[in-house]
Order: sequence, then C-alpha cells, then structure tokens
Amino acid sequence: MIKYIPFLLLFLLSLSVSAQHSAKDYFLTGNNKFKAGKYAEAIKDYDQVLKQEPKHAPTLTNRGVAKDRLQDYRAAIADFTLAIAADPAYPEAYLSRGLSKYNLKDYRAALLDFNKGIELHPNDAKAYNNRGLVRYGLKDYRGAITDYTKAIQVDAKYAEAYYNRGAPRYNLSEKDNACTDWTKAKQLGVKDADLYLKKYCK
Repeated sequence: MIKYIPFLLLFLLSLSVSAQHSAKDYFLTGNNKFKAGKYAEAIKDYDQVLKQEPKHAPTLTNRGVAKDRLQDYRAAIADFTLAIAADPAYPEAYLSRGLSKYNLKDYRAALLDFNKGIELHPNDAKAYNNRGLVRYGLKDYRGAITDYTKAIQVDAKYAEAYYNRGAPRYNLSEKDNACTDWTKAKQLGVKDADLYLKKYCK
C-alpha cells in the first residue's frame, strides 16, 4: 500500500529576537535540503536551529520526518516525542509519530497517535488516509474503509486514498467497489493501480 509521509514545511513561530535570523536561515535551508532529498544534510541544519531553540516543536518535527525518511524510525519517534513535550497541542508531531510507529508495525500505538492528531486537526485528509493504513494493518477493514472515505470527503482528488480503499474492500469481498476505487486511482495518476486492475478486476 502507498504510504504518505507528510513533510511539514512550517514557519518559525517562537524564535527569540537575538537568534531569529540565523535560526530561521537554518530552518529554511533545512527545509530546502529536505525537499531535495538531502535528508542527512537537512538534519544538520535542524540541529543548528535546535542549538538555539531546543524546544521548537516545528523544527523537532521536521527533523523527525527527515529521520523517518532515512528509516531511522526510533530516532524519529524520539524527536516527535520531544516536539509533543514542547507543544502538546501540535498535531503534526502526533501524526508524524503515528506514521513512524506504523513503519515499525506498532499499529496499536500508531492508532493512538493518529486519534490524537485528528482530534487536534480534524480536516487533514492525509491523517485519515494514514490512519486507514494503520487500521488495515490491524485487519480492521471496515475502519480502514471509513478512514479512506473520510480522506476522500476532505479531498475528492486524493488518489492514494482511492487506491488504498480498494484493498480492504476487496478483502471484504466487495470486488466491484474495489475495482471502482482502483480505476479512479489510476485516472488520478496512481500507476500501481493498473497492476491491481489487471490482477483482480478482469
């Protein structure tokens, strides 16, 4: 199944006046390096921000996402946990930690994080899609379908949500609905959907 790790391109919110210029520069260059796929280099820039503002939740979260991309999931979780300690109402930290826990197949713990993140930010389509992945991992196929459907309600062109919803529908013997979802996903640009269509929807 497609997984989506949201990159959190966020503005600095609380840097001190004396540190603002250089910390902001490091933050922005870190984001640019992340977008270029230079995750280890991005982490170094985020480290520089955190030397000045060690409890800055957006930077801790972004560094955690970069570590997740490097498949250092436990270190990523540690950063997200620090971000949550710094700002318990910061939804991106919960949602990102949930995805790293999902990557470790710790589905029940991941579900708790997604529940909290969605409680704090209830209109995030990616959050519902990713919680759907967790519920699918728990073999809660109905719950997964509900989450993918919610993601599509928030964003009607969310290709991955259509693609992902096909699997639990197929597992529940809803072949026609599954094939409809994979067809829609293909129309929206998910190339892998064609493999499912050819294999299961003849």
